[in-house]
Amino acid sequence: MRVRVPGASLVLLLSLLLISCHRSFLSKSAYSSKSAYLLCSVKENNLPLTNAQRFGFFSSNLWKDYEENLKSEIAVFGATPGYILWYLQMGDDFPVQIAEHNKKLGTYTVINQDIASTGFTPEKNEQLLKEIAEGKWDEYLRRFARQARDLDYKVYYRFGYEMNGNWFSWGQKKKLFVNAWRHTWKLFKKEKADNVEWVFSPSVVWGELTFDNDILPYYPGDEYVDIVALDGYNFGDDHDQYHKWESFIDVYSASIAGLMNFGKPMWIAEIGCPSDPRRYQWLRDFLEFFDTNGCFEVFFWFNENKVGEPNFRIDGDDASLLVFREWAQRINRKSGVSDEIASLKMPAYKSQ
Repeated sequence: MRVRVPGASLVLLLSLLLISCHRSFLSKSAYSSKSAYLLCSVKENNLPLTNAQRFGFFSSNLWKDYEENLKSEIAVFGATPGYILWYLQMGDDFPVQIAEHNKKLGTYTVINQDIASTGFTPEKNEQLLKEIAEGKWDEYLRRFARQARDLDYKVYYRFGYEMNGNWFSWGQKKKLFVNAWRHTWKLFKKEKADNVEWVFSPSVVWGELTFDNDILPYYPGDEYVDIVALDGYNFGDDHDQYHKWESFIDVYSASIAGLMNFGKPMWIAEIGCPSDPRRYQWLRDFLEFFDTNGCFEVFFWFNENKVGEPNFRIDGDDASLLVFREWAQRINRKSGVSDEIASLKMPAYKSQ
């Protein structure tokens, strides 16, 4: 996750010219309503899943003392999640011990693969997609695939997430991204890592739709993708001059229709909303949407309070924590929040 920043005016102008002859899956007018809307109804075969099995999270607290800190994070959410997000840089080995521990819990590991490394120069990071496509990383990627295969448990791989954004070194390099994705996918198949599912995970489209921030130009093709997902955040009013308080629908509506056109299972791969007295209602609206629309299988909460970014921690205020815990402990999905929560008065706001 990175904060969106505006590009140079010339780049934007050229992009707008290109988009005039570019066919996009996205619609500027679709789902413009700020109220909840129905995309697809809940399917009967989804009902046996508990809500806890339908969410995951990321927390940098897990980077140290994984097992103990995972217990602490689970205690915060009030339920063991179905998934854990784990970020890796290029050159990092597959996290065998972490994935094995998750497997014992019945929790799936989702690898968020950066196509970059803090150990490389910026110039080196800019070349990584090209190097991958040319086979220069084959030894590393094949070893990684074997490590994932030997887990003998499903693993999800978010290769080069948010590739349509302008905040990562691998971002907005359409042809290079597709070539690198397909090459890596083929290596995994050669190593028979068939337990790995591939998650195509762009950012939601922000601002004006352009050829660079659109989703379709980066799509590797149906054969190479198992799941499609979106990353999107409400950054709130106080973060910077480019952001304002936005509902879930504000953030996601322009992108969801395009995602559905791929005909793949759908995730919300990263989502967050800053701690604020308004977040209580924001969460209720989002969870109602998620429960109502059965086409979305999973969402992942970005449970972080990073320096320079909003406080997305779910325990940043009592009201939000109460809403989320009640939802996570529910046996089955259903539309709306429970009568118990609906009748509660908003608890006192706790700033952290």
